[in-house]
Amino acid sequence: MNLPRGQVVAVCLSNGGIPRRPVVSAELTPQGLKGDGHRYDQHYAPQRAVTLFNQELLERFADGVTPFPPGSVGENITIMGIDLTTLMPGQCLTIGEAKIRLEKRWKPCHAKDAATGEVAPNTAELYGYFASVVTSASLQAGQVVEACDDQ
Repeated sequence: MNLPRGQVVAVCLSNGGIPRRPVVSAELTPQGLKGDGHRYDQHYAPQRAVTLFNQELLERFADGVTPFPPGSVGENITIMGIDLTTLMPGQCLTIGEAKIRLEKRWKPCHAKDAATGEVAPNTAELYGYFASVVTSASLQAGQVVEACDDQ
């Protein structure tokens, strides 16, 4: 089976809220990425352990705005090369040695550039995913992301 393949652009953490900032690496656990905070208690759920968003969407997030960097919509894992909009809930992805399951489509409200402070609403209704963790591992930029054929 010819399944999609991509790459991690950035792994991002914050104390809660957006933007999240890229880090060199982070340990992925069933509770999410170690060191990552959440603004709201309901965000602490196994089905929402991590968020994913496409770099390609950040680059065209809003008309007339400089492309947003990784972490700008609050995603933990910024990927490129796999169009998340073509995947379905229940689909699994491997990221290096880690394995995650896409749980629910996620539409961020807005993007915020950490460097410039520029904010843009998600008027195009672009989305990524909430995901649960099947297999824990260390994550870092450059790792291969592959869709799994098992559900």
